[in-house]
Amino acid sequence: MPSKQTSAAQPRILYIHGIGPKPHPDVVRSMWDIALFGRERGADSRLAYWADLLHKNEHLGVEGRAAKSLRRSTHDDVINGERIALDLGLRGEAALHATKFADDLLASRARPAIGKKILPLPSLLRKPIARMFLEHLVKDTAAYFFKPGMRKKIQQRLRDVLPTDGKPFTLVAHSQGSIVAFEVLASLKPSDNIHVDALITIGSPLGIQEVQDFVMEKTPLVVPRCVKRWYNFADPLDPVAFDKGLANDFEPDGFVHDDVIMNKALARGEGFDPHSAVGYLAHPSVREAVYASTKYDTRSRFVVARDVAQSMAAPQRQSVLVELVASANGTRSDRPTQTASIIAEIVGEDNVVDARIDPLERFVAARLTASEIAQIAQRSDTMNVHAIWKSSSKRKLISRSSAVIHVDAARHSYGALGANITWAVLDTGVNTKHPHFAQHGTIAEVWDCTTVGAARLLASDRDADGHGTHVSGIIAGTSADGTHLGMAPRAKLVVYKVLDDDGHGEDAWIIKALDHIAASNRNASELKIHGVNLSLGGGFDPTVYGCGHSPLCQELRRRWREGVLVCVAAGNEGQTSVLTDDGSLDLNTSMSIGDPANLEDAIVVGSVHADKPHLYGISSFSSRGPTLDGRIKPDVVAPGERISSCNTDFAVRSRASDYIEQSGTSMAAPHVSGLLAAFLSIRREFIGRPDDVKALLKRTSTSIGRDVYHQGAGIPNLMKMLLDV
Repeated sequence: MPSKQTSAAQPRILYIHGIGPKPHPDVVRSMWDIALFGRERGADSRLAYWADLLHKNEHLGVEGRAAKSLRRSTHDDVINGERIALDLGLRGEAALHATKFADDLLASRARPAIGKKILPLPSLLRKPIARMFLEHLVKDTAAYFFKPGMRKKIQQRLRDVLPTDGKPFTLVAHSQGSIVAFEVLASLKPSDNIHVDALITIGSPLGIQEVQDFVMEKTPLVVPRCVKRWYNFADPLDPVAFDKGLANDFEPDGFVHDDVIMNKALARGEGFDPHSAVGYLAHPSVREAVYASTKYDTRSRFVVARDVAQSMAAPQRQSVLVELVASANGTRSDRPTQTASIIAEIVGEDNVVDARIDPLERFVAARLTASEIAQIAQRSDTMNVHAIWKSSSKRKLISRSSAVIHVDAARHSYGALGANITWAVLDTGVNTKHPHFAQHGTIAEVWDCTTVGAARLLASDRDADGHGTHVSGIIAGTSADGTHLGMAPRAKLVVYKVLDDDGHGEDAWIIKALDHIAASNRNASELKIHGVNLSLGGGFDPTVYGCGHSPLCQELRRRWREGVLVCVAAGNEGQTSVLTDDGSLDLNTSMSIGDPANLEDAIVVGSVHADKPHLYGISSFSSRGPTLDGRIKPDVVAPGERISSCNTDFAVRSRASDYIEQSGTSMAAPHVSGLLAAFLSIRREFIGRPDDVKALLKRTSTSIGRDVYHQGAGIPNLMKMLLDV
């Protein structure tokens, strides 16, 4: 079934696929468009589709059954080269060489090939043995070279989609498609008026001598005259691209630009195929070459974010956030539920449990396969889908203090105890039975956001990790003897479990909690939840979205603009280890602020020594600015080293186990959350005015004489804040 060409428009990028059965040609083209550009290119792209010539009615997945068969061969059959030689009827010296071929092919998966000959034999002996191996292992290639008329039919599929307007275009050829592309382009005449600005070959077998033997029967190894540039990409573990380089094989020598690349983000994943076309196309180096030749604007609108597209090469489901187009009047709608229903139809009844489809206010969270993501991208307009983002992983941030920020003085002078202020804690949960929370009924509610469906009210007191319990104890509550007080002892806490029992979570869970906070405030006559603490964070990829503009940051910005204060831990990536001649050396690193700490509409908190911050300065682990777009972060710093707070594993009969020390910006952020809760309890006119509170906080902070990108405005001072207004 050839690819349908319904548009008279001339494409600027052509694709030709490799071995194996393929899905419908429109699906393949869409997948390749998405991997490269994050969206379908419409009439700008075309696919030379030839799988139907060899695999009728076998649309069996993105990369096809043949690639899986090849992987099985390189793992199983090839290990026993003698058996394959016997199957092929080889004896004597030929059998010995065949066994070596098998060993070399297996070894090519563990290291880049150095030589280009798989069979180190004279051509007369090498070619018949190579032919037998191709017929045994790579039947598509054998059919192309040896089945009468098939070579011409497959080549015609590429000729049928070549542009006829004489304008330059880019040709991307995967696997055996690179053989077809080379032979077709080499056969063109100047009068054909074909101009290839860039030939991009990925996972190509053209470097293998045995393949070259059969190519040279028809075509000399000379760069086609119509090709202006040629880029060749090979993964070091790709068994099809046994020889990774073409530059020394094609005249003129050195014309081809070879690049050995690896998809490091996926190489360690189970079932990842290093020969995957989507894996190659989503790699930054391949994208850069295509963008340069097509003059593609990298800031153009996309539907599928780059990190999602890159992960589409892996067979596992991946967690994504499907962002919906905002309703025309900006009000809530039933679009998330409608979109979730359509996604459920795409996924199918048998897979809906694994997909974990979860409608939020502006997103639908789900765990989807590559083909499901592609189908949603294809139907994005009718489904009101704005973009598909990765639901990035987040983790807890761990690596005597009230006097440092002058909270103790404010308690005595102003009675700043946090009364009638409620703070949300987004973390691992909380142990509600801890005696620290008993005296003032500190824990108002606990909600679980880690399961599919709406946030679920928890009756359980379980916090297996303990991080959330420790953070909560820093903000509010008090021990029975008054020796351990939260920064705002009488504040109430609404705790949201957004991290699992190992301290890991994802954006979707956090956004679900933020949606719940918005609904709680919206349904009350005044703010019900005044602030939120996030002692969590994760990495940041500036090629996917603007700094501070991830889906999670978007939702935090909305809460801020609705009047909710947002306190975020800066992160614990301020130190890295480097290997020197004298051994490992720890260095502090700038520009280590992660996400969502890179959000401007938030108060981002770094860490200092709990007792002597002016002497010891910024904690070595505390992340430092500037942000990747040049802004000052953190905003302030607070005690984060060896902070004593609630121990989730306390023993009922032993008060000595009630508290435990932990360090990290996770401990610094709740100091500021508690300080702000105490401030709002006295200066209630500032409730709902986060910009004014942030400005006052920074204006009254005390500098400790460190770089502004390390300390921000310095250490907050609650007494100064209260005196200043």
